[in-house]
Amino acid sequence: MPDCSTCGACINSDRGGADRLPSLFDSIGPVMTGSSSSATAGVLRIGRMGRLLIGGNPDAIDLYFYGALSTTYKGHASDGAVVAGLLGELEDSGLIGKMLRIAAERGIPVHDHADPESTRNSMTVDMALVRNGVHYRISGVSIGGGEIEMQEVDGWPVLLHGFEDGALFLADRRFSQSEVEAFLGRSVQSVTATEYDGKAFHTVLTETALTEPQINALRGASIRVYPLRNLWDFKLKDPVPLFDTFASWLALAEKTSAPSAAEAYEERRSGVSREWVRKKTLTAWNAMKVAVENGLAGHNRLLGGLTPGDDGARLKNLVDAHQNLSGPVVGTAIARALAVMESNGSMRQVVACPTAGSCGIMPGCLMTAAEKLGSSDDQIIDALLAGAMTGVLIAKRAPVSGALGGCQSEIGVSSAMAAAALVQLAGGSAKQVQEAYALALKNVLGLVCDPVAGPVEVPCIKRNAIGVANAFAAADMALAGIESIIPPDEVLDALINTQQYLPRELRGMMSGGLCATKKAHELKDWWYKKLATM
Repeated sequence: MPDCSTCGACINSDRGGADRLPSLFDSIGPVMTGSSSSATAGVLRIGRMGRLLIGGNPDAIDLYFYGALSTTYKGHASDGAVVAGLLGELEDSGLIGKMLRIAAERGIPVHDHADPESTRNSMTVDMALVRNGVHYRISGVSIGGGEIEMQEVDGWPVLLHGFEDGALFLADRRFSQSEVEAFLGRSVQSVTATEYDGKAFHTVLTETALTEPQINALRGASIRVYPLRNLWDFKLKDPVPLFDTFASWLALAEKTSAPSAAEAYEERRSGVSREWVRKKTLTAWNAMKVAVENGLAGHNRLLGGLTPGDDGARLKNLVDAHQNLSGPVVGTAIARALAVMESNGSMRQVVACPTAGSCGIMPGCLMTAAEKLGSSDDQIIDALLAGAMTGVLIAKRAPVSGALGGCQSEIGVSSAMAAAALVQLAGGSAKQVQEAYALALKNVLGLVCDPVAGPVEVPCIKRNAIGVANAFAAADMALAGIESIIPPDEVLDALINTQQYLPRELRGMMSGGLCATKKAHELKDWWYKKLATM
């Protein structure tokens, strides 16, 4: 079989959002258990794909982590998350932190392998699996915000995102689409194949999932079959976007509104109704409010234990006593953002927006601004749609993962999304929505990813505070008619440029920035000793 790493086109690529068409619910979602959308929810989804492709629970699991993730995966519970996916758990499962023990109790051996010097994409998860005596090797990349790309199945290159229906199959010759349709007794959307050494590896995509008899028909003509089934509650229906730049979004939004244009985008992309879009957005909003409430209770037991877990509650108490300097709105918004991040770090449910490492910014901003403005749920949904569309257009072209693009890709993008949402909530124009995004993102270009010891705690939690303050500042400027001299689409160009120039050491490798300090080394030593007892 071919060595899929030979060309490096997919495995070694940090191309981020190129050639993707994200959903609004990749920007405000998934609803997940902390602590990292990339390194927890995303890798869990890779595990779910592994389980699907091999046909059920594995009997033995070997996991391979590379680059930055190989040094931080324990702090994100990444190994437990992959195992959770392999054993059928979902992203919001409360069992992620217990899955290694659960696997052991079920007699399923799990072994981890770390290669920090690897040049492979640092968010790659490589799984060597055994089921019913058959060995499999499956790998995927977590590309930010919970999104994934499956890139290799038993040495053959693939490109899957988890929303596909159909099957993969290996045969001793190439089959045409008409032949495959004859086997299945139904039409298919496409059949593609990679040929090597007298064999052909096929990808068959269908509108709906194949039935078991149809899968068996493929088995009769092939060496091995790997079923595909959409794992989400929506899928990519139309790969041609309604618009894909800030300029083209604005052109449509000025005829309708920014949130209406966002609804139309998702309607075309996912083949869903606008009512469905608004209902799913409200579900995300309700989950955000619960995360705020849980975090402010002050009983947060963070996975790493590097911070006390009650910083949000402390700041809220200061604001309630009218003793803070930033005023009740910004002070309360920051307190709530900290609280959500503390809930995230305690492995409780949050909404990635666009990532778990930045999940406090949007709820902190919107919940507080909505109280000040007396906003209805419909107005909040509109604001979330404007923010989500901002995130989609960024993720279409750039990675939203700290390990791939620095913290500017997480805190920076989330702050820009929140600024856009705040302007929409305050009744600003579609142009002002975009100006707020541009002003906010410009302010944090170059922000590095330097998670001390590995957990999403230091400085991640408190960086959400600066994301909130930046969002309010940008929103106020935009509402005042202040504009970004650099146009919105070119600000995105600047983000991509900065991501490309950011050194590897400042993209989650725990070797630069705050991670280089004496205190960080002490905390890392303490954390690694703690890990040895876990």
